[in-house]
Amino acid sequence: MTPETTKGWSDVHALRDEALRLCRCASDRKLTLRIMGSIAILLHCPAYGGLLETLGRRPLQDIDLMAYAKEQPAIEALFTEEGWVLDPIIRWSMEWGIKRLIYMSPDGRFKVDIFLDQLVMSHTVDLGRRLELDDPTIPVVDLLLSKLQIHEITQNDLLDVIVLLAEHGLGGSRADTIDDAHLLRVLSDDWGFWYTARANLERAEAALDACVGLPPEVASVVRARIGKIREAMDAAPKSRRWRLRSAVGTRLAWYQDVDEVERGEGSEPV
Repeated sequence: MTPETTKGWSDVHALRDEALRLCRCASDRKLTLRIMGSIAILLHCPAYGGLLETLGRRPLQDIDLMAYAKEQPAIEALFTEEGWVLDPIIRWSMEWGIKRLIYMSPDGRFKVDIFLDQLVMSHTVDLGRRLELDDPTIPVVDLLLSKLQIHEITQNDLLDVIVLLAEHGLGGSRADTIDDAHLLRVLSDDWGFWYTARANLERAEAALDACVGLPPEVASVVRARIGKIREAMDAAPKSRRWRLRSAVGTRLAWYQDVDEVERGEGSEPV
């Protein structure tokens, strides 16, 4: 099976189990490796994770992990000893400042993306000091931020947001809730991220009406939680940096071009 092969939902359990196995291998070596992306959402949503398949989400294709940059040499050694093959292009990319590793499993069945310290895409989600807050995934609030930062958000990502909010509401720093203090701290300091996140919450709310198979009571809970998050985002005090950038608005790009980020040409959002 090649990475381009479309995997069905029957393969998702194997993908999840391999992600968990890799985290255990890292833990055995005293390394910090956490699952992110849609696999992490499945792990964090035992009650509603099954809705992803019901609602027609594309089956998960690969494994996304987060690690600390300071542990990169040890992480590389682990994957090499496990027989994983490093994408040769990634060495060139890292010379241009891309903090990311990409591996293929020995049998070519699985692809793994390992981000180091930060998820740098349309906006930046900084996890440089946050990986110990949850295990084996990144914290729920960072899972939400990783979806809300996407400028050109897809239907699959919107379904991820809907399922995550079906299972989790705002509620402090507990592992089973969305840490509203951290969410607001991040978004109230970065107008561009705030603008993209708010637009994506509106898109997620609009997508609820088209979710055939979503129980009405679940849709109602998600709608209420989206409303509560938007209200909190609007009411939270904003930093001087946020206010200055808000005055410029969308006249200048407020997000990074993901293609440029991938090529190492990206810059910080204006």
